[in-house]
Amino acid sequence: MTRARRSRVVVCRDDGGYSILEAVITLPVMISLTMFVVQYALLWHGRNVAEAAAQDGLRAARSYQGTATMGQQAALDYLRQVAPKLLTSPHVQVDRTPTTVTVHVRAHVLSLLGFARLDVTETASGPVDRFVQPGTR
Repeated sequence: MTRARRSRVVVCRDDGGYSILEAVITLPVMISLTMFVVQYALLWHGRNVAEAAAQDGLRAARSYQGTATMGQQAALDYLRQVAPKLLTSPHVQVDRTPTTVTVHVRAHVLSLLGFARLDVTETASGPVDRFVQPGTR
């Protein structure tokens, strides 16, 4: 009986290094995909912050006593307070006419990928608040 048992022993082979090869191939791919997802999230958040800055600048510039300079300063202050490292080199342009105000915000988004240079541009516009005497239009 001992000979029968010995002949039925299954020899286990090792994987021959295939698991290391799989790790060498799949880990860089998974890390790259994760970096792309995180970069997309940073871009999305940067667009939202730039849009909020443009709206903040619009509120300041369209007020009754507001000026284009006040709108520009409000948008830049918002960017510095909310996302000082996410959005770099911000540029805010405010165009104020007697009836409308338009605020353009442009900035570079922090890049996790060395080869990508991503920018966000957002615009907000609205009418100027103005005082109208009762009975006149």
